[in-house]
Amino acid sequence: MEHDWKEFYGNVKEAISPNAPPALGKDVDLRMYVDSDHAGDKSNHRSRMGFFIYLNSALNMWSSKKQSTIETSVFGAEFVAIKVGIDILRGLRYKLRMMGIAISGPTYI
Repeated sequence: MEHDWKEFYGNVKEAISPNAPPALGKDVDLRMYVDSDHAGDKSNHRSRMGFFIYLNSALNMWSSKKQSTIETSVFGAEFVAIKVGIDILRGLRYKLRMMGIAISGPTYI
């Protein structure tokens, strides 16, 4: 089910570097899946997080590691995991744009 988020966010656009080359070729689609377990390590109660980033249905990047902080809730552990994943994703989107690769809209997480 598609949602029209313009009502909520307005007409926002991604900040694209002015020295980025023009995009050529077909658009690529990025998707990210992220998850964490809350206090999975019983010795120090640190959570483990992981994410997968797909580029046109092909696995492009993945990571799985312990979080550097101890979170007191499932929400906190999930929030830290998604923040780390989005930081990596923003870097990947920048690199693709600087290589002249068109990205087909927002990344679904």
